[in-house]
Amino acid sequence: MGFVSKTPSGSYRANWRDGTGKQKAKTFRTKKEANTFLSDVESAVNRGTYVDPHAGKMKFGEFAARWLASRSVEARTAERTLSLMRTHVLPRWADWPLSKVDFMAVQEWVTDLGKHLAPATVAKCHGLVVMILRTAVQARLIAINPAVGVKIPRDRSGDVKPATISRGAFFGKLLPAVPARYRAIVCAAAGAGLRWGECAGLPWSAVDLDKRTLRVVQVAVETHGDIVIRPYPKSRAGVRTVPMPTFLVDELRKLKTDKLVFTNRAGQPLRRSNFRRRIWLPSLVRAGLLGNITHKSPHKYLATWPDGDGIEWSTEFTTEREAVAHIAMKAAGGLRFHDLRHSYATWLVTDGVPINVVQRVMGHEQASTTLNRYTHTPDDYADHVRKALADDPLTFQPPGDPQGTDDED
Repeated sequence: MGFVSKTPSGSYRANWRDGTGKQKAKTFRTKKEANTFLSDVESAVNRGTYVDPHAGKMKFGEFAARWLASRSVEARTAERTLSLMRTHVLPRWADWPLSKVDFMAVQEWVTDLGKHLAPATVAKCHGLVVMILRTAVQARLIAINPAVGVKIPRDRSGDVKPATISRGAFFGKLLPAVPARYRAIVCAAAGAGLRWGECAGLPWSAVDLDKRTLRVVQVAVETHGDIVIRPYPKSRAGVRTVPMPTFLVDELRKLKTDKLVFTNRAGQPLRRSNFRRRIWLPSLVRAGLLGNITHKSPHKYLATWPDGDGIEWSTEFTTEREAVAHIAMKAAGGLRFHDLRHSYATWLVTDGVPINVVQRVMGHEQASTTLNRYTHTPDDYADHVRKALADDPLTFQPPGDPQGTDDED
C-alpha cells in the first residue's frame, strides 16, 4: 500500500512499490497532486499496466540500438533497416527521451519526410518507429505507442500497371537482343516465372534437363558487400517444382557452369545491379523496347530517349554501341527483369491454365496474390473474348419464339 509523506522542503512525496516490489517515489508540489498520482499508479499496478514514470527518460537512440541488436532477421533486411535508421530516423529521434515522443511530433516528422522522400520510403521509416515504440510499450518503458494512427502519404506506386511483354515481342525482339551467354537466365524468368534471387541462386543439382523440370530450393541474397546463398526461398510455398518449356531447356543445355547455373564470367554469382546495367538495359535498347536508334549514315547514329518527366532527348553518335550505352544510361522506364515473371503468369492464365496451377508454379501462398498482382489483361484480350464465345456457324440455329409470336411485352 502506497502513502504520501511531506518533505522537509514542504513538498509531498508519493511512495509506492512497483510490480516487482521495488520501492519507488516521486515528489509533487501539493498533497492533492501526490494523492491523485498515487491512486493512478496503484490502479495501474493492480491492472498489470504499470509503467515506471522514470523509465521513459531513456533516449530513443539508446533503446533503438538495443532493439536492433535483439532482432533476428535476414542480412538484407538488417542492412536496409540500418540504412533507414541512420539516414532518416535517428537524426530526428536519437536524443529524444522515449516519454517525450508524442503523436503530433511523429506526425510532423512524417509530413516533413513526405516533402522529399517517396511515399514507400516514408512508410518504411514510420514503420520502424512504430515497431521500436511498440517494443518500448511491451518493455513497460512507455504507456502507449504515440506513432500509431499517424497519417502517412499514400503510396500510389501500386496504381501503376506493371509492364508485360507479349510472346511475339519476347521471342522476336528481346531474346535475340540479349547476349548469348545470358539468354538462359532471361528464359528462366519468362519460361519458369523465377524471381531474380531464385535465378541467381539456382544450382545445377535442382535442374533435371531430361525430365524438363527445375526445383526452387534456394535463393541468392545481395548485400552491399557480398552475395549470400540462402538455403530456402521467400516463403514456404516458394519451395516448388516448375516444368520447363523447350526453349528454356535448350538454352540451359548450352551453358557450361559449375555449381550455380547462372554465373558471371569469373564463375561467381550474378549481381543484379551489374546485370541490369551491363546486360538488361542495353538489350532493351537493341530490341527497340527502350528509346530508339536511327542509323542516318555509315558513321551517324541518332539516339532518342525519354527522361523521367517524359521529355524526349536526342543526340548523335559515331557508333551504334555508343548510342546503345548512352540510352541505357539515360533513358527512364523500360521493362524490368521482374516483369518477365508478370508476363509468364499472364501468358499461362490467358492460355487457360487453372489459377491454382499458376499459383503453384509461381510459388504463392494465396491464389489472390496470383490474380491481383501477377496477371494482367493482354493487348489482344478482345480476340480471346470473341474466340471464347464463338459458335460454329454451321450448327448454330437461332432459338425460336417459345410462345410462337413476335409480339413484345
